[in-house]
Amino acid sequence: MPVLVFMLTLSNPLVLNSVSGIPNTFINTANPPGNSTTQVKSTEQKLIEEILALDSRVLALQNRVNELSAQNNELKKSLSQKRKELSRLDRDVRDRQKRLSRWIVFSFKGGMGNFLGVLVGAEDMGDFFRRLDNIIFIMEYYNNMIVETKSLISRRKQEELEIMEKQNRIQELEQQAKKALEELKATIAEKQRELAHARMLLKDTSFLEEMSENWQEALPSLDYLLKNLTALPWTSISPDDLKVNWFTLTARAEFKDTSLTQKLLSKDEKLKNVYFTFHREGLTVSEKKPESSVPLYSITCSLELTEEQKIKFTPKSLEFNGVILPPEVIKELMKDYNMEFTPPPLPQDLKIASISTEEGKLIMYLKR
Repeated sequence: MPVLVFMLTLSNPLVLNSVSGIPNTFINTANPPGNSTTQVKSTEQKLIEEILALDSRVLALQNRVNELSAQNNELKKSLSQKRKELSRLDRDVRDRQKRLSRWIVFSFKGGMGNFLGVLVGAEDMGDFFRRLDNIIFIMEYYNNMIVETKSLISRRKQEELEIMEKQNRIQELEQQAKKALEELKATIAEKQRELAHARMLLKDTSFLEEMSENWQEALPSLDYLLKNLTALPWTSISPDDLKVNWFTLTARAEFKDTSLTQKLLSKDEKLKNVYFTFHREGLTVSEKKPESSVPLYSITCSLELTEEQKIKFTPKSLEFNGVILPPEVIKELMKDYNMEFTPPPLPQDLKIASISTEEGKLIMYLKR
């Protein structure tokens, strides 16, 4: 799939007021006095959010198109295999037809009369029943051959029809996704016009290009994390500390973020630089490259216990390159992912009564 790169062409060599992490010397002195620093910051933040949200949507759509293409290719292979099987079945059917034709000729020329002659020629009762069994076997054999052949042909043709229907459906979805990509390109063009209009407030938008490129580089890793976060082996973990009250039949289980990082993330090569941090607001999942002193990105989520005794992640904020962003920026990536995980099985028919987080740990309160 082609990679979309935002080319923001501006004619004015303007400079920009900063959001966090961006130099604070970029104030447009040509702006009229009414354009306050707060307005400039608000405009910057809005543009950053919209551009990065577009990048996220691009990746989500590319993933969708790639997935549909892969499914389509698999269906084509399956369809080809079914056609080969159907062809072999047709050859088998033709062979059976030849054998059945001999049966038809036999039945037409003599049919039951021939069978009666065979029975009448029996030397005794034992021979009679042996001949009768052979006649019944022959009749059942050819009858079953007819039924089975018709059934196989019907079933194979039905399977082929179903595969073709699925393939057509996948192709339709793929066209829809490609159409969405075209619409996205039009949206990006519209965003470029908005950026051109923003020159009245911002002196330089080159930082947006750089941030967008950095975001596009980080997105595949973030996408992999979101896709696999709840698929991690949560059911295999054990608490770092367990306190049981035998009088009330309740328990308090603590899970440290450092141990969960080691148990759940370190074994996956693509997640080896990701780590958990529990705090009173919930959980922050961050990725930091070994050569870097600051995280590439951080997602802060609240944790909620569902009625099905699962724990649900709800993203509350996203930080990238020192800029705090709303979760809507990655909404397109998350919409197809399950954000609930199943905790480890509990002994003695215990259930999770509630959960909470503190600095460095997740706490589960258990009861019968």
